[in-house]
Amino acid sequence: MVATLFIGILFFFLIGTPIAVGLGLGTTVSIILDGTFPLVLVPQRMFTGLDSWPIMAIPLFMLAGNLMDEGGLSKRIVQFAEAWVGWIRGSLAMVCVLSSMVFAGISGSSTADTAAVGAILMPTMREKGYDMRFATVLQAGAGAIGPIIPPSILMVLIGYSTNTSVGQLFMAGIIPGILVGLCLMVYSYIHATRRGDAYVSTTPFDLKVALKRTWSALPGIGLPFIIIFGIIGGVFTSTEGAGIAVLYGLIVALFIYREIDIKALPRLLLSGAESASMIIIITSAAYIFSWYITAKQIPAMLTDFMNTYIHSQFLFLIFLNVVLFIIGMFMESFTAIIVLMPILFPVATSFGLDPLHFGTIVCVNLAIGYVTPPYGATLFVSCGLTGKTIREVVPFCIPVIAAMLVALIIVTYFPDLYLWIPRMAA
Repeated sequence: MVATLFIGILFFFLIGTPIAVGLGLGTTVSIILDGTFPLVLVPQRMFTGLDSWPIMAIPLFMLAGNLMDEGGLSKRIVQFAEAWVGWIRGSLAMVCVLSSMVFAGISGSSTADTAAVGAILMPTMREKGYDMRFATVLQAGAGAIGPIIPPSILMVLIGYSTNTSVGQLFMAGIIPGILVGLCLMVYSYIHATRRGDAYVSTTPFDLKVALKRTWSALPGIGLPFIIIFGIIGGVFTSTEGAGIAVLYGLIVALFIYREIDIKALPRLLLSGAESASMIIIITSAAYIFSWYITAKQIPAMLTDFMNTYIHSQFLFLIFLNVVLFIIGMFMESFTAIIVLMPILFPVATSFGLDPLHFGTIVCVNLAIGYVTPPYGATLFVSCGLTGKTIREVVPFCIPVIAAMLVALIIVTYFPDLYLWIPRMAA
C-alpha cells in the first residue's frame, strides 16, 4: 500500500492535477485499496487538519502584508534602505537586499516581498545600467528571506506540523534571516567590484536624510517588533499577534500613510482570502496524507532505517539538507512542509535535534528552493518583473544559491548562534 500511495500521488502530479487535488486523491485511492480504514475518515481528517488555532495566523498575516504593501510601506522601506546603504559600491544591489530584509518582517511571504520591492527597484537598476540577469536573481534571493525573518507563514506551518511553538520559531528565525541577507550583500559587493561604472554609482551618506527616512518608515518597521516582543512578553500568542498585525496595518495604511481608503478594503480582503485559500486547501489535503502515513507507521520504519545506516547527527544533518534542497527544487514549500514533516521530524528527534533547530533548517533550506530552478517561486516572480527568461538567468543563480548555502551551513552546524534568543524567552 505504501508503494500505491506514492505512485498514485506521482501519477496525479504528472498529469497536471493541482497539488492539493493530487495529494488528496492519491491518498484517498490508497485508502480505498487498503480497505483498513473507512472512507468517511477522509473528510473528517480534512476538517481536523484545519481545526487548528495556529493555522488561523496564515490568512491574517497575509492580509496584514497586503495592507502594509498597498498602504505605501514598500516605497518607504526602499527609501529607508537607500539612505543607509546607498553609499556602498553596488549600492542598488545593497538596497535591494536590505529592503527585502525589512519588508520580510512585514509580509512573511517570499513572493509578496519579491514583487513589492522588485517593482520599485528593478526599473531603477535597469536605468542605472545594472546587468538585469544579476538583478533578477538577486531580487529572487532577497525575496526568499521573507519566510525566514518573522513573522513567517512558513514558520507557522512548520510549528503546526511539528507541534512546536510558533512564537519560538519566529525568534529562532531572526538571526538566520539576517545572516542570509548579509551573505547576499557580500556576494553583491564582490560582483560589483568586478563590473563597470554602473556599480560605482552611489548616494553620499547623509545622516539627516537617513534619520528622516527612518522616521517615515518607522510606523511599518515597528510591526515585527510589536509582534515579537508581544509574544516574548506573553501578551499574546502568535495567532493573536496576527490579528493585531491586521489592526496595526489598517491603522497605518488608513490614518498614517493615507495611501488607501475604505473603498479599497473589500479588494484587499478578497486578495488576502484568495492567497490564503491556496495554502489552506493544500494543508487540508496534505493532512490526510500525513495522517495516513503515520497510521501505516512509515515514519517509524524510516527512523529504524536511518538509525541503521546513519550513525551520527552530523551525517543526518547532511542527509537532511540534501533531501530538502532537492525537494525545494521541485515542490512548493507549503506542500513540502505538510508532506515531509510527519516523515522527517520523528527521525530528526531520534537523532537528538532540537525542534527549533530542525524547523529553522527546514525554513532556510526551502527558502533556497525559491531561487532554485525548475520550481523557483521567487525566481519566476522576479523574471516576470524584468522580462528575463529562466534560461537567461540560470548562470547567475549559482553564486546566489552558493551565498545562501553558506548561511545554511552556519545555521545547520552552529545552532547556538541563534537559538539563544528563543531559549532566553522560554
